[in-house]
Amino acid sequence: MATFHDLMTQLASLDSAERESARAELLRMDEDVMDLLVAEFYAGMPEKLAISLIEIIGEIGGYEALNLLGDVYYSRDTRPALKAAARIALLRNADNLDPQQVAHLKEA
Repeated sequence: MATFHDLMTQLASLDSAERESARAELLRMDEDVMDLLVAEFYAGMPEKLAISLIEIIGEIGGYEALNLLGDVYYSRDTRPALKAAARIALLRNADNLDPQQVAHLKEA
């Protein structure tokens, strides 16, 4: 089994098969890997990799995911591509959000 570091390296690969394999493995790890994903996101990385992490975090969902996604989406300093990815990920978790927040996200 690949280590978290190995999976992050694969997720950043130019090879789409490697990226998809890493993505699938991280999704299988589900909430067990959430703390590591959040820490990795906040450590900083290229935009394309950050978007991949936001997508994975949004698919896993849960309390920690919603906190990170909200921080990314509502921050004034967030780059537009990351904000867009966070918006989509938040909408994927609409069942766990306030209806007004969902309406706002749908309008954006």
